[in-house]
Formats: sequence, C-alpha cells, structure tokens
Amino acid sequence: MKFGVFLNQYYTPDDDFEVTDLYEQAELIEDVGFDGVSLGERHVHEEGVVEPITGLSALAARTETLDLSTMAMLPMLYNPLHLAEYVSTIDRLSGGRMHFGAAVGYREREIEPFGIEMEERSKAMIESLHVLKRLWTEESVSHDGTQWSFDDVFVSPRPEEEMPVWIGGHADIAIKRAAYRGDAWIASASSTTDDLEEQIGVYESSLEEFDMDREDNEVILMRDCFVADSVEEARETIEPYLLKLYQMYARWGQTYMDEHEVEVDYDELEEKFVIGSPADCVEQLREYEELGVDQVYVRCQFPGQPQETTLETLERFGEDVIPALE
Repeated sequence: MKFGVFLNQYYTPDDDFEVTDLYEQAELIEDVGFDGVSLGERHVHEEGVVEPITGLSALAARTETLDLSTMAMLPMLYNPLHLAEYVSTIDRLSGGRMHFGAAVGYREREIEPFGIEMEERSKAMIESLHVLKRLWTEESVSHDGTQWSFDDVFVSPRPEEEMPVWIGGHADIAIKRAAYRGDAWIASASSTTDDLEEQIGVYESSLEEFDMDREDNEVILMRDCFVADSVEEARETIEPYLLKLYQMYARWGQTYMDEHEVEVDYDELEEKFVIGSPADCVEQLREYEELGVDQVYVRCQFPGQPQETTLETLERFGEDVIPALE
C-alpha cells in the first residue's frame, strides 16, 4: 500500500497558517518516506483556500520523488485547453510525477459563478475529461461539444507519459464513472468501513463489466489522521481543529452529511479517522488494505492547527507507521 498526504488548504481567521508552510511540510513528507502529496480545489470560501495548480507547481520545484496530484479538481470550471496546459506543465516540471484527480463537486456557490449550472455539471465534467485526455495524447484535437468547441488545437509539451486520471465520488454512479473513465477511484473521507466494503465491490464489479483489469486501476482512500502516544493523547491534541473542519463542512452543506445524518460530534465521526499510537494506526490501515485499498492519503493538518504539531505527526507517521506496512 502507498501513502500520501492531502495537504491543508484552508486559511481561517487568526490562524498562523500560510501557504509557504507547505514547503516545509512537503520536504519532510518526502524525507520520511511518503509517496505523494495532493491538493484539493475550493472557491468562494470565507476561509480562503490554496489554489492547487500554482501550489503543486511550487511543490514540484521543491521535491524530487513525491507524486503530485489534485484531489480533486472540478475540470468543468476551466477551458480544457488551458487546464491541459497547466497540468502538462506541472508534469514536465516534476519529471513526470503529476496525477490528475477530478470530481463533479457538490456546492452550488462555487460552481455556478463559473457559468456551469448544477444540473449540467456531470455532463460538463465528462466532456471536459474527454477533451483533456485527447489533448494529453493526440497531436491535434478537434471537438464540437455542448460546452466547448475546438478546431485543430494541441498542447505542447504534452505530459512525459500517459497522464493518470483519478476520479472521486461517493454515489454508485460516480464510482462507475471512475471505473469507466479513470485509472483510479478516490473514495470519500466520509466513507465508513462498511461503506468502503460495499463501494469497492461496486468499483470492482464495474471494472469487470467494462472489461478492465483491476491491477491497472486503483482504490485511493482519504483519511483524517493523527499519530501520538495513544488514542487519548491524539484526540486531546487534534479534536478542536478536526471538529472545526467538520463544522465548516456542515455550514457549506456537505452532501454526505445530509445523506448519513452525521452531526458534528467527535464520537459520531471517530470511525472515519486514523488516530492513536503508531500501532493503533497500523491496525486501522491494515483493515483498509484487506478491503482492497491501494493508496491512503492522510490529512494531518486541520484549520487552526499549528505547524509544529503537523510536522510532528507527519514525522511519526513516516518513521513508525509506513515501515510497519511495507
């Protein structure tokens, strides 16, 4: 199983976090043996956000081995020609380390300002992915679609090799979309162990239906994580910051919270976290490995959490957890 870090992207009032903190984090993440780092995409949030394309470009210049990925961007918000160029350039800057993760999104406030209607976003995403893949592989692309039309356009330079496409989603239709149109499915951080077992079954059945090889298609799981000497110490350290994030999700109207009736209460959410001693974390991660998860991206910094605390847990994960699972 491979391990990456889903980096913090939120600025909140009175926090000490600055986007330049990610430089120090990424260098440590690489040093202690993680495989990758990822940034998500948000718009029109009071908290402020780190933009993933420019953020990953900077991290490409400060790392040598880490996979770089978006987890996940909303491709329908961009002109595909521009987006294909951005992603290809990061791939070239990093020596072929870029992975493109995409999702359909759920928050009207950050989709409709870009001219995409909520009810049309799935179709627009599918069209965008179709054009992006062609631009990353073909010498000339002509396309006459619902959202975009191009005549004899191309990207130069294209990615060094085939661009891996990861697709996120929680509902069955989104998981099937990932199987048909992507190289990996990104499982939601909201999924319980029971959810995961059922969803991985949907993904693998869909791959079989589309005559695709499971060995060539990965399950990538996001998990909120903190490593300390014990579960009690981990919870005491991280709970205020972690719950702040979930309060933000509730305020934004996170879809899965409505679907699963999840309150912003630690005890209700705990099953979805990987926290505790290194041994506790290893035990939790082995369960995901047995379910069929290929990569786990842990989120170890939450709104308001100090840089020092973040670096400490990243170091412990790299030194005490990853080696036990190799």
